[in-house]
Amino acid sequence: MSMIKLLSTTTILFVLLFSHNLHAQDDDKAVTITVSGNGKTLDEAKQSGLRSAIEQAFGVFISSRTDVLNDQVVADQITSLANGNIQSFEVLNESQFPNGSWGVTLKTMVSIGKLKNFVQAKGISIEIKGGLFAVNIKQQLLNEQSEIKAVCEMVVLLHETMQIAFDYEIKSGEPKSLDSESKIWAIPLQVNATANKNMDFCADYCIKTLSALSLTDLEVENYKSLQKQIFHINISFNGKSKRFYLRKNNSIIALNVLINNWEFYTRSFIIKSGMDETIGNGKGNIHEFGEIIWTPANYDNEDGLFDGKSINYLSSGKIAATYSWEDKRTLQQIEQMTGYTVMPSEIRSKFKHGGYVIFEENGHGLVAAIFDLERSNFRLTKRNVVSEGFRITFAGELSWSEAQNGCDELILNGYSDWRLPTIEELNLMYVNLQQKGIGGFYNANYWSSTPNGGDTNFYKFKCFGKWKNDNYKSGEVGYSHIDNKKYVRAVRTF
Repeated sequence: MSMIKLLSTTTILFVLLFSHNLHAQDDDKAVTITVSGNGKTLDEAKQSGLRSAIEQAFGVFISSRTDVLNDQVVADQITSLANGNIQSFEVLNESQFPNGSWGVTLKTMVSIGKLKNFVQAKGISIEIKGGLFAVNIKQQLLNEQSEIKAVCEMVVLLHETMQIAFDYEIKSGEPKSLDSESKIWAIPLQVNATANKNMDFCADYCIKTLSALSLTDLEVENYKSLQKQIFHINISFNGKSKRFYLRKNNSIIALNVLINNWEFYTRSFIIKSGMDETIGNGKGNIHEFGEIIWTPANYDNEDGLFDGKSINYLSSGKIAATYSWEDKRTLQQIEQMTGYTVMPSEIRSKFKHGGYVIFEENGHGLVAAIFDLERSNFRLTKRNVVSEGFRITFAGELSWSEAQNGCDELILNGYSDWRLPTIEELNLMYVNLQQKGIGGFYNANYWSSTPNGGDTNFYKFKCFGKWKNDNYKSGEVGYSHIDNKKYVRAVRTF
């Protein structure tokens, strides 16, 4: 019994001493985090990046209370270099976008101790999240979270610029009669989409951002020794290819967004005939911008990497796509036409308030997340098909309750109020995004939050396209038991 008491006393003494040392270390500890920011001015973009660094470091090391940093007094002062929360920062990339706004990538050093003291001095109670003996693990977690956030923000910033990254040329052929009476004619048309300097900008910004985020050779070896997953992707531009090593699967999923939207970007043209106009016509012969990157589809057991594919940016002056079709006209219509002209359609899809704009009116509207909701513990494979009798499921599908909870818990692009869409909102998403080739939706079924006839065991879902032997046609509404698994795309209102 006396030995047990002695051990207990010794243990308590050790804990007290260890705790005291941790608090002493707290005041000196600083962490490094690479972040991105954007704004109307360069200074505003830097402040956005610094605030992001503070928010992420605060969330990982100090408190999960996100409302703390929204306090106006704190918000006005927290990123000030003078108070020491940000000890230093290095600008890794600063670029001005074609619309005049700025994007930056910063390597920041945040003082955890001073940040804690700063918030407490404002009279705000916080919860200290463990001791600094786990600092290396937390630093890795911080790097992983900031990487996903920075890649998503990069994709967001490039979305509008990619829509104005092409110049267009139209060619017409001799009309051909389609009937014996020569009442209906077909005029062969061809539109070439050629990359312009905005494409050079997008490629350069993407490469600079990923260069700032990529694991170093030493970090790669460290991740391997810890048996942590590593994802690599090659970016090709102007005859050169560079490989980047990323920490998280969601970073790769975000990059897939650019690939999914590529055809939409190249189709951003308007054809005018003198009597009417159309957008993005024709069957395309399109440059392979990149192959959809499934991870960990090609896991290499020898080097411990998940084999990503390449994104192949075109340099200005290169043809990105050729669209060809026959414009069918009556003789009377042809007589009224003044000739074909082509011009860029400018920006048809906007990204704001954390997602793709589905609709907007009087400053309010609805946006969709940039990619489908995934289970955090899913190991994606290339069409990881699992047969369940006559039913086929794909990794990434969720039950209705998983979909509901996943949307409620989602934090993406700085917003935490995501939710499952209603059936009406899902229909708007289908019409305004999927049908236009925006968002990388699967040709599959998506959950809505709308119950089917009040029966809580069944819920409606949206079919974004005919899939295998499904009986549902594109865009129609069906219903399914809540235990079945469907795809999920979160939305939020603004």
